[in-house]
Amino acid sequence: MRARKAFNQLTFALTLVCSGVAYAQSATEQAAAHVEAGRYAAAYELLAPQEPDRAGDPEYDLLLGVAALETGRHTRAVFALERVLAVQPDNARARAEIGRAYLALGESAGARRELEAVRAQNVPPEVARSIDRLLSAIDRAPEAGKPSFSGFVEAAVGRDTNVNSATSANAVAVPGFGDFRLTASSKSRDAWFTGVSGGINARVPVNRDWSFIAGASGAGRFNGGESRFDTTALDGNVGAAWSRGPDSVTAAVQLGLFEVDDDKLRDYSGLSLQWQHTHDARNQTTAFMQHARLRYSGANDVRDVNRTIYGAGHAIVLPGGQALLFGSVYFGAEAAQRDVQPGVNVAGNDVIGFRIGAQYTLDPRWMLFGALASESRDYEDADPVFKQVREDTLTSLSFGASYLLRDNWRLTPSVSLTRNDSSLNINDYRRGVAQFAVRRTF
Repeated sequence: MRARKAFNQLTFALTLVCSGVAYAQSATEQAAAHVEAGRYAAAYELLAPQEPDRAGDPEYDLLLGVAALETGRHTRAVFALERVLAVQPDNARARAEIGRAYLALGESAGARRELEAVRAQNVPPEVARSIDRLLSAIDRAPEAGKPSFSGFVEAAVGRDTNVNSATSANAVAVPGFGDFRLTASSKSRDAWFTGVSGGINARVPVNRDWSFIAGASGAGRFNGGESRFDTTALDGNVGAAWSRGPDSVTAAVQLGLFEVDDDKLRDYSGLSLQWQHTHDARNQTTAFMQHARLRYSGANDVRDVNRTIYGAGHAIVLPGGQALLFGSVYFGAEAAQRDVQPGVNVAGNDVIGFRIGAQYTLDPRWMLFGALASESRDYEDADPVFKQVREDTLTSLSFGASYLLRDNWRLTPSVSLTRNDSSLNINDYRRGVAQFAVRRTF
């Protein structure tokens, strides 16, 4: 009798063990399917409760590490992947994933060590490209504790179908006056152009979290046969940056000047504030605020506004590491500072816009890019001349290719198309620009 009872207990215990093993295997298979399909949150919810019992199983720990990394749990991902490497030090997938986790946590040295170890192995080309991209990101990041400087110079040549962003119509309708014929300088003008630009940025760490930042840039454009529309732009900024782990905040004061034919058209001063969160090596979210005082010269001072914008954006690198998608939305207002006549302003408006784009890396030298942007402005008061409230929608499409000629030298042919759809036909225009640029970075 006792023997039978002991046998029954042993059978029951073995049944429980076998059932537990079968459940663990089933959960692992389900989690692997979730990870393969990109359902990382589902995989994490399935795996996390099992960690006390299954930690130390390399297959389980790798899946948990990947799921934790992709859902923003970077520290937990490191713990799980470290357990994999303790048992399987040559596991390339685990080493690559822990490199991504270190990068998300801001530990560049650890990220470089792990990624270079994987890169030295015989990995597939798509994996090698992803690792090279991450290593490049580490190279561009400032080394902790040391000042960093970067800059560029660029020369361009191209064709602009509308150098003065003007209407192509021969006449506009003015209430009470009928059709008003436009002079040649008031209509769109096309021209070949050359351009030069350059800039420099500096970052000086103050301590582990804080850095001083500053930058300056300038650009000049010279239109053949239409020199009265030549432009010069100067910009500068100075501020501070704070970063800790996956988060960073940047605040800067900005100043700028824009000239047409050597005469100042406007200047600006303002403040920008940006928060950036790196979810993992493939996802980054940004929120921003900008405030600027735009001041025009002479009779154009009725266009003076204070522009305030709020927005958010996100960038994601798709699996394989070749394609980058990004997008942002924003809204705000431009508050008029002067009236064109008592109680009437022509500059104040509400603003809403978006921008989406993509980059695709064909190989280590060639990259394709494109972007679509649109901004709508609804003005407050009717124009005193045209007796109509102005509503504008400015849409632009740009695309091109970039070729890395050699280290720090890049060739970029590009095309941009712009359409301003306005309720006032004098502000309605189309513009196309094709250019070829050569840039040297340092």
